[in-house]
Amino acid sequence: MRTRILTTIGLALVVAGCEGPYYGKEVPVAAQSPSLVCAGYGLQIGGTTYNTCVAYQESRAQAYPGLSVPPFRLDQYNNRIDAQGYRVDGTGHRMPVDNLYYRP
Repeated sequence: MRTRILTTIGLALVVAGCEGPYYGKEVPVAAQSPSLVCAGYGLQIGGTTYNTCVAYQESRAQAYPGLSVPPFRLDQYNNRIDAQGYRVDGTGHRMPVDNLYYRP
């Protein structure tokens, strides 16, 4: 019985150790190059469809150069957080801070 438990724990540690440090953290599509985006669609590199896709992705990147990366991030509760760490609503305005020690 003791051997089974130790074998199970050892196997679990080995399996957990096989997971890479960046597992599940993919680069967002907006931060990828146009050729990488089109290659991710499974298009044959150098084909007519691939070249059309790259041209389209490049035109989109040039049309909206400042909007390639959103100006906020999401915290663990899926709240939008701006660069200074404040919660923001859907229009980008800061939400009031809830403070336990100060009530107006």
